[in-house]
Parts: sequence; structure tokens; C-alpha cells
Amino acid sequence: MEGFRLLWIVALVLAACAPAAPPTPTAAPSPTPAPASPTPPPPAATPTPAPKVPGVTADTIRLGMICALSGPVSTIGKPLARGMEAYFRWVNDQGGIHGRKIDLRIEDDQYTPANTVAAAKKLVEQDEVFAIVRPLGTATTAAILDYTIEKGVPVVGVASGSSLWSKPFKKTVFGIQPTYEREGRLMAKYAVEELKAQRIAVFYQNDAFGKEGADSFVAALKARGIEPVAMVPYEVAEQEFSAHALKLQQANPDLVFVYAIQVPAASLLKEAQKIGFKPKWLMTYVLADPILLALAGDAAEGVYAGAWLVDPENAPEAAKYREVLTKYFPDEKPGGYSISSYAVAEIIVEALKRAGPDLTREKFIAALESLKDFTTGLTPPFSYSETDHEGIKQIAIVQVQKGRWVPVTGFFGE
Repeated sequence: MEGFRLLWIVALVLAACAPAAPPTPTAAPSPTPAPASPTPPPPAATPTPAPKVPGVTADTIRLGMICALSGPVSTIGKPLARGMEAYFRWVNDQGGIHGRKIDLRIEDDQYTPANTVAAAKKLVEQDEVFAIVRPLGTATTAAILDYTIEKGVPVVGVASGSSLWSKPFKKTVFGIQPTYEREGRLMAKYAVEELKAQRIAVFYQNDAFGKEGADSFVAALKARGIEPVAMVPYEVAEQEFSAHALKLQQANPDLVFVYAIQVPAASLLKEAQKIGFKPKWLMTYVLADPILLALAGDAAEGVYAGAWLVDPENAPEAAKYREVLTKYFPDEKPGGYSISSYAVAEIIVEALKRAGPDLTREKFIAALESLKDFTTGLTPPFSYSETDHEGIKQIAIVQVQKGRWVPVTGFFGE
């Protein structure tokens, strides 16, 4: 418009200076159009905020754990929780992971599936945890599996060797310890080839945990042409085991394979001692812990068991674990349960580091799947992949000698 005004003024001046003679008519000049206004820029795009990642803030990664802190299985649940908590607290005291510290929320389910479901919903819907880590138990964790998969919540390092965690493959679920199926086969191999057992009885917990290990063990025996001489189940709530010991004795086995938890296994050993029943005892890795020795006393002397971790009390590789556990829980003695959770916590932290500062569940899962022949020294090397979340595939054998667990083999597989 300013340019237009100037041209108009110039025209007026020129007209004033013209001769007085009548002007020769001329065509009126076309006015010069005003320059076009520049096209206004589009409004600045509003940045799309990054989608909120549950459990992740600028300075925190919130994880959830479900285990039995009370009830008959608390002898497992409490040390499991402490092993994990000790390592996470140590990591936090070192500055955390990419500037974030771990906030571990622990729920007590008393080893009851209905309580596990309620705990999972609280952790996911109220606490908005990033992942559920080291949940305890087969039936309990199975009860929340569909729910966590539907919600996209990673479940990592289940404290159970059920093959449910790896068969069929589930993208958000990671086992860690050897499956009970695999352990059953390896234990049958050791019983027959190394302990030279031929008359073998089986004592097992009558649920998904006990049946999976016992069934695999028996199938491996049958593949070698051996039928068990007795199958003796028990219920979790049972407290009296004299009849079980007597039934096993009457079958006259040279070896009893035990798939149980601490209190029933210790009670069976003491009842067997009372009646002079002295077979070789071969037990699941679930029982390779000082708690069994404290409960059974000298009745446990000579017992064999599987193991998927180094000796928590004496192995040089476990020195850091013992130091950290004692620092944060001075009254917690080193043992198989706490070291197992400590090892899982190390694996989780490694994956969180690999996932990088822009943490998402997808990156965390990919980081776990990148672990190849990985070990922190507490476990045999293991691998995850985009098609395999089973975890460790080897065990060792330990034996009670003079009141403590002593390794008698290295790690071996199939």
C-alpha cells in the first residue's frame, strides 16, 4: 500500500506541472497493483508428546514383584525379595541407570493364585509398573499370564521352572532357571549313569510344579527302560509325612527323587531317619538352599540336589553378592533363593542399560533378547533370542557334606 500511495503522489505532482493547454486525452494508466502480501507461515506444529511409558519417569523406573512374604512358602519368598532388593538398592546407590533409580514395589500373595491376580492388577493399574520381575510360583504366575500379556507388561525371571514361560513362545515373558522338564531329564541321567540307581521312587508335590518335574523325570527313566517302584504325592497343605516315608520305604528303592518345597522335604527326611530308611536322595534345585539344612538338620547329610547357580556361601564368584546382601540385609544369610533373585536383578539391570536412556518396554525386550552366552559369573552362560526366552539350560549337582552344600559336578546339559 505504501508503494501505491507514492505512485499516486507522483502522479499528482506531474499533473500540477503540466502546461495549461487542454490536455490531450489519454488512456488512464493502469494502477500499479500492491505487492502481494507474503503467504503467512502455517501455524507452528505442536510437538507430539512422546507416549507415556508406564513406570518410567525422568528419574525413576518402577518395577513390581509378587511373592509369598507370609504363609508356608515365605521361607522362599522373603529371601527372593531381599536378593532382588539388595542389588537394586546397590545400583541406586551407584547412581542408577541412565540417571534413573529403580523403585521396586513388592506385593505379598501368600502363594495363592487369587491373591496373585489381585496383586498384579494393583501393580499394573494403580502403581503402573514398567515390568513384573521374579514372581514366585508356577500356579500363581500362571494365573496372571494372560492378563500381563494382554496389558503388554514384561514378566521377567519367573521363580519357577515351568515350561509355561517358554512354550509356546510369548514375546513379553522370560524364564530364567532351567525348566523342570529339562531338570527332570538331566536328573534322571545323573541318577542312572552316575549314581547307578535302578530301583527309583518319586516323592512330589501334587500340583503343576511337582508334576512337571516328576513326569519329566519318569519319562526319562522309562526311556532308559526303568519303571519307578513308587510314586508318592503330597498336598501343599499337608504337615504330617510319616505315612509318606513308610510308603517309600516299603517300595525298597535305592534312590528317591524329590520334587518338593523345603518344609515337606525336610519333614520327609526326618521321618525317614526315624524309621531307619536310608536311600540315596536326589532333589530338585528348588531345595539346594541352606534353609533345607536348617530345617532337616543331620537328616539331610548326604543328600544330592541340582543347582543352577554357584555356591552362594563359598564361591569366589559370589563374593560381591555376599557383600551387597550383608550390607542391606545384615540378618539375611547367603542362600540359593536370595542369590537367584540377585542374579536375575543383574540381568534386568544389564538389559535396562542396553535399552538406553529412551526406555520403552519394546527396547527392554529387545535388549533382553540381545543377551548371548551371557553370565555375571553367578550362573552358567545362557542366551535369549527373538524366538527363545527359556533361559538357562544347564545344571550342576551339589551334595550335603558336613552340614553344607558342596558342588560335586560342574554345569552340564543334555
